[in-house]
Amino acid sequence: MHSALKVAAVGIALVAGFYGPQAIQQFKSAMEHSTADVSLDDYCMLSTTSCEQESISMSLDRETAQPLLPTKIKVVWEGAASETLMLSLTGLEMEMGSARFQLKNTGNNIYEGDVILPVCTMDHMTWLGELTDGVETVKPAIRMAR
Repeated sequence: MHSALKVAAVGIALVAGFYGPQAIQQFKSAMEHSTADVSLDDYCMLSTTSCEQESISMSLDRETAQPLLPTKIKVVWEGAASETLMLSLTGLEMEMGSARFQLKNTGNNIYEGDVILPVCTMDHMTWLGELTDGVETVKPAIRMAR
């Protein structure tokens, strides 16, 4: 083996040995805090039964969403500051990125849209959301089952 490769290998081993434990600890800490700080009591769990948060009513057309199948969401928002609402969802049990959906005003302060969630390896998953009109924000949550 060339002496330059030996020096490089020793250097990499030293750096990995020095920074590796810190990196692993920070990763574990970040994973614990991402789920530990979330309380489902702060969220309105959506289903066919209307759920109300801050005088805003939300419901789904089915009890639980299914991956890749459109689930209609209906929101009654009196005095919304926009003609469209933005819904942003992130997975609780597994990091799946952020899914964003636009809900359109259909009249009489009613906003509707389709939510299509991605496939997940878990049988059940909770999607935590933020629904906003640009001024006010509420927190819906959607249960997904395969």
